[in-house]
Amino acid sequence: MKPELEGRIVEAVNRSRERIAQTLQELIRFESIVMAEPTRAGPGERECQNYLERRLAAAGFETDLWEPDAEALLEKYRGKPGAQLGRTFRGRPNLAGTLHGFGGGKSILLTGHIDVVPAGERTHWRHEPFSGVREAESIYGRGAVDMKGGVASMLAAAEILRDLNVPLRGDILFATVVDEEIGGMGALAMADRGYKADAGILTEPTRNRLSPLCHGILWGRILIDGIGGHAELKARHWDAGGPVDAISLMRFVLDGIDVLNARWQTDPEKNHALMELCNQIIVTQVRAGEHPSSTAGRAEIIVDVQYLPSEKDAEGLGGAVKREVEAHLFKLAQVDPWLAQHPPRVEWILDADCAEVKQDHPIIDTFAGACAGASHPFQLWGMGAHTDMGIPTGLGRTPTINFGPGDPSQAHQPNEHVSIDDLVTCTKVIALVIARWCS
Repeated sequence: MKPELEGRIVEAVNRSRERIAQTLQELIRFESIVMAEPTRAGPGERECQNYLERRLAAAGFETDLWEPDAEALLEKYRGKPGAQLGRTFRGRPNLAGTLHGFGGGKSILLTGHIDVVPAGERTHWRHEPFSGVREAESIYGRGAVDMKGGVASMLAAAEILRDLNVPLRGDILFATVVDEEIGGMGALAMADRGYKADAGILTEPTRNRLSPLCHGILWGRILIDGIGGHAELKARHWDAGGPVDAISLMRFVLDGIDVLNARWQTDPEKNHALMELCNQIIVTQVRAGEHPSSTAGRAEIIVDVQYLPSEKDAEGLGGAVKREVEAHLFKLAQVDPWLAQHPPRVEWILDADCAEVKQDHPIIDTFAGACAGASHPFQLWGMGAHTDMGIPTGLGRTPTINFGPGDPSQAHQPNEHVSIDDLVTCTKVIALVIARWCS
């Protein structure tokens, strides 16, 4: 790209600082909460997509707003990444837009999700979580980081290139999906509809580092059966009809999970050079007990298990890691006489896939040049959480990398916020990537 054009793009983004900030504020004010009960629609997902569709249409994009058929997708892709049971898209549309180039160039996909997790306890927030407050050159609110900040930046980048009439040979595809926070069926619907490109940018928060891979995620429910009884009386042996405290058994299983985590720390298959941490089994919820003076008859442990792209099974999911966890729990149960006869059971709730774009892919070099043009350091980094990159990379045949504004550790927290400087830098880099790639 000519230095003169590159300079014009950078200056145009700098002049658009307020517009970028205001766009994020407006996006946050749509309460596009994803519901834990997947048959219910969040209160603001459609309104947010309608807003984005209007912006795309004004910038010259051909738009496509549709409610996917969840049952048809499940039937077509059952057992594949993103195919989740019990979803509905009524009131929860996906959005796509296409800005056609004049031909002969490579296309690019800009994508992200507009669903956000619930705000949680409101008293933990300094500001109302859906007010989009600006304070000290940062924007606060649920979704500021995860990931409406990225959506605002990729929208602004496309609009600015259009405003400047930058000549692009390849097409720009823009896609915002729902359902990412509960499994990724929105991304599956987008890929199934045929939206694909020569490369993709998923603007999940990376603190403006380039992340060519993410973890796969398994959610599991470990069920442990005991026998309830009176907690205050001397207990008989369980062979004689006495109680078995499921909470004590749960402690034993939790210790066993720690043992497996310690083993994974030095296992080469559980580590990646770009990842800050090895794979982990993260205990996120525990439940047990029926009454203050009764021993627990059942305990439940909810776990979040990570896996790497190199560990995917033939279906592109975490089946091998599921079996590994189950085998460890079975061996652990043999140590305890009760558990040996009543081993813990695992019910797998979710399998969210992962992907990796190799570092010799041309889009990586394009990012390196764009970062230089934006006076931003180029850094490769592994996304420790799950993102939607696996489905466009796999099913959509669109090698997709993560790059977005904001500190990812802010995601899902109260007082989630992103600096306007981060938003502007991200917008510069994305605009320069598009201009270089699609020329």
